[in-house]
Amino acid sequence: MKNIILLIQKYRNFIFFLFLEIIALFFLFSSNNNYHHYNYLSSSNRFSASLHHFHYNLSTYFSLKEINEELLIENAKLKNQLLNKEMVVGQKFLKFNDTTYQKNYFFKEVRVINSQFKFFKNNLIINSGTKSGVSLKMGLMGTKGILGIVTNTSDHYSTIRPLINPDFGLKVLHKKTNSWGDLEWIPEKNNFNNIFIKNIPIYTEVKEKDLFITSGAEGIFPRGIRVGRVEKVSKNLEKQTLLIKLKLEEDFSKLNVGFIVKNSTKKELNYHLEDK
Repeated sequence: MKNIILLIQKYRNFIFFLFLEIIALFFLFSSNNNYHHYNYLSSSNRFSASLHHFHYNLSTYFSLKEINEELLIENAKLKNQLLNKEMVVGQKFLKFNDTTYQKNYFFKEVRVINSQFKFFKNNLIINSGTKSGVSLKMGLMGTKGILGIVTNTSDHYSTIRPLINPDFGLKVLHKKTNSWGDLEWIPEKNNFNNIFIKNIPIYTEVKEKDLFITSGAEGIFPRGIRVGRVEKVSKNLEKQTLLIKLKLEEDFSKLNVGFIVKNSTKKELNYHLEDK
């Protein structure tokens, strides 16, 4: 107690100064002084809001992984609803309002853990394999458009042949005219952002920015998935076809997530495609 009294005596002038400062600040920012009181409340509200914003950003950052996983699952569910095609099932012609439907496309969310885009023959690797239901010749979509086709699988991983591989092939449609064409990636002429479309008839009206979509012909992807938009159109007078350079919807240098496409009726379709 004696030490406390000595300490107060030693710093009595400073303590008295702080006491007067507190009283002055109290009167300065009291509700009777409208101007300073308003500024005080505004400043304290801004400071409080900044703290809450900082806390929100911090908590959101640490929960990003969980949020992303939930978004992937939700995105897959939405694709199942929006992109799935329904097939009419029945032995005979069906009467109006007496139709049975069977869904044939299903989507599963995956992670792209390796994406090649600078080589002659590029490949992707995803973190799902046979134990997750992935099998050969299934399609892989991104969040904007198609990515490629499964070419190899193991228990927990799969290799994808992407559009930016010269061995990749797929029939596509010009959305405005429904004209059919074939995708072809030429390493010497294309990069990871574009691809060629061949065998479109020369009389087809194709303009820049026109959209090309999947045809669904091979049963790998549903009809109507985005492939890319026209960058350049030239004519091959000898073959009477157009050579179209397409800017891809997906950027293969920035891949992160994807969706495996499973067609439950693919074997049946293959039977007809292979029928001679």
